Amino acid sequence: MIHFTYNTDFSLKNESAVAELLDTVIVSKGKSIDKLFFYFVSEPKMQQVNNNHLNHDFVTDVITFDYSDDKAIRAEAFVCPEEVFKNAQRHSQSIENEMVRVLLHAVLHVLGYDDKSKDSRQEMRKQEDRFLSFFKKKHK
Repeated sequence: MIHFTYNTDFSLKNESAVAELLDTVIVSKGKSIDKLFFYFVSEPKMQQVNNNHLNHDFVTDVITFDYSDDKAIRAEAFVCPEEVFKNAQRHSQSIENEMVRVLLHAVLHVLGYDDKSKDSRQEMRKQEDRFLSFFKKKHK
């Protein structure tokens, strides 16, 4: 089950298509979804989550918490739409593309990808680009 909770004015326009994409990514990597929750939160809430759990006193676009076991995905991700909007503008992307990329990023973390080194960041970006391209072709 993928569930989206909106605690801001933002909401996904294509929620079912995004959920289908995320499910496709997870299944393609040999996993299944038990529970995957996305919470869309304000900048102050995101800063609080980041500070409380990671000791980082700043806002970020997404923070993921993974409670999965070997095969079943159980996780939650906090997403800050305001930060995603800023990043979309900074990278000359549509808001939809950047939001889908951030949600993919969260799922890829749960699947074991990380972005700590240059090589792992490149691999993660490659995976994001691959699935984002698939999504855009399917939902023109």
